[in-house]
Amino acid sequence: MKKRILTLTLALSLALLAACGGGGSSSSNPSGSGSQDNSSVSTPDQSQPDGSGDTSSPDASNPDSSAPDGSQGGDSSSTPLPDEGEVTASLSLSKNDFTLFTAGATWQLKASATPAGGTFTWSSSDENVASVSDNGTVTAVAPGTATITVTDSATGLTARCIVRCSWEEQTDSGSSSGSGSSSSGGSSSSSSGGSSSSSSVDLSAFADQVMADHPFGMLQLLDASLLENLYPGMGNVSTEQCLVYGTMMSMNNGEFGLVQVKDSADVDTVKAIFQARIDGMINGGAWYPEPTRIWTECSRVVSNGNYVMMVVHEDCDAIVDAFNALF
Repeated sequence: MKKRILTLTLALSLALLAACGGGGSSSSNPSGSGSQDNSSVSTPDQSQPDGSGDTSSPDASNPDSSAPDGSQGGDSSSTPLPDEGEVTASLSLSKNDFTLFTAGATWQLKASATPAGGTFTWSSSDENVASVSDNGTVTAVAPGTATITVTDSATGLTARCIVRCSWEEQTDSGSSSGSGSSSSGGSSSSSSGGSSSSSSVDLSAFADQVMADHPFGMLQLLDASLLENLYPGMGNVSTEQCLVYGTMMSMNNGEFGLVQVKDSADVDTVKAIFQARIDGMINGGAWYPEPTRIWTECSRVVSNGNYVMMVVHEDCDAIVDAFNALF
């Protein structure tokens, strides 16, 4: 009986001891059961900065990150833009040298300045040879050479152009200047011959001046054979001077002709020959669109006395003005 009571008491003691010992053994339990409190776990929280302080890549949310923030100013914002440089002041004229062939003939010079906005002042080195107006129009006065100067008020720069007034000046008796006599008994037998020569205009000199001022391209003075080929009938006209410049190139952008006929009745004949050449080029002869346009829009046939001119050039109207100024 005593043994049974002792055994029961021992069993109850062991059961009580087991119940009390289960709650305090968590610190030594290596299994890490689900009932454990993990708040003291030493594994770092991935949402917090690493306690070591040095990471191989910057934290994008950290403004002090070593990677540059695109929204913040860097070296590029402090780099000055390249200087555009100062504009170089300049002044130029539309011509540097030209010739007027008769008293009263005019030509307007045009000045171009950089920067623009200044006032141009014009002057002539010899008003007795050539005068110049406030807008740059030069007027021939007497044979000789003068220099036209323009000054830009904005920059103080000047530009110059040489004007050559070239013709044989005549006295009232018809003889050339310097050869006349105040004696009433002086011979006038040469007056009729002088009058004939005084009315003559040097078409060759005029052609040289025009083609220097207004480049035509590949033109050549046509010989008798080429002249008759391109301008049929011209060889049958009696002329004092006949200068026709043409080209055999397929890209024909213009031609130039000057004729002085002996008989005024032939003026219309020469004009018709020139016009026939223009019409033929317009109606297929020029072939290409741009040459056809030039022959259509920029061709002129004019006459003055026994002189006839045909011009096909972009500057045709200016050339016509120069031609009319000869007379």
